[in-house]
Amino acid sequence: MDEAVIVKKAYDDAPEREWNRLEGFRFEFEITKRKMEKNLKKGSVLDIGGGPGRYSVWLAQQGFDVTLVDLSGGNVAFAKQKAEELGLSIKAYQCDARDLSSLDLGKFDNVLLMGPLYHLFKESDRKKCVEQARLHLKDGCPLFASFISITGGLNYYLDECPEEIIHEKAMDLFDRMEQDQTWSGSAFTEATFINNLEILPFFEGLGFEKLCLFGQEGITATRLSYLEQTGEEVRRFYLDLSLRLCENPQYFPYSTHMMYIGR
Repeated sequence: MDEAVIVKKAYDDAPEREWNRLEGFRFEFEITKRKMEKNLKKGSVLDIGGGPGRYSVWLAQQGFDVTLVDLSGGNVAFAKQKAEELGLSIKAYQCDARDLSSLDLGKFDNVLLMGPLYHLFKESDRKKCVEQARLHLKDGCPLFASFISITGGLNYYLDECPEEIIHEKAMDLFDRMEQDQTWSGSAFTEATFINNLEILPFFEGLGFEKLCLFGQEGITATRLSYLEQTGEEVRRFYLDLSLRLCENPQYFPYSTHMMYIGR
């Protein structure tokens, strides 16, 4: 079975899960917004795999003309509802990120690809998503693409439930970490945890120039549950430190998500 079928059902059944994951103060959301603000071009945004619309809504609030596309009809409906509740206008369509030809979308000043690359097992399918993104990107404009890091599973256990790791069935994840390889399999749903060393060659091979590569949680992923509940002064310290360090490759393993910005 195509992993996308399983992923679609997972998001259709619980579109609010991803919205709530970034509710309130979240290091991933705060760091990503700051890095995006430095690289976004004024105008239009195509949010491919935009889920329930967390980034689309934020961008619409900043004055961007936003179009969201997602595999999950549940996510699309949720995003439309959230935008309407906030008095915002976003366009939203259901479609597979590997082929957007049915939508006749045109070209955009910015394209986000922050979801599809998490879930596709085959590199050829991940390439299709990037090629679709490029088809809808104006010349010289930025692509924002996210991955789950190969250390993401370990970071989750260290942060949330360290004792539960002894029951982890996908122990080959740690074999892949040792071998500097990407892992794909069943996690929170079907997911691909990328070897960080593969990200730059992947985009270089597709003709992109790197503007930025950073860890979206900074250095906080192994302590997120605690740090996000601390006071503002403590959070500000770790946020500022993370922003200083998040582009340094030696600290990438501390993040569960990686973002590549290129053109």
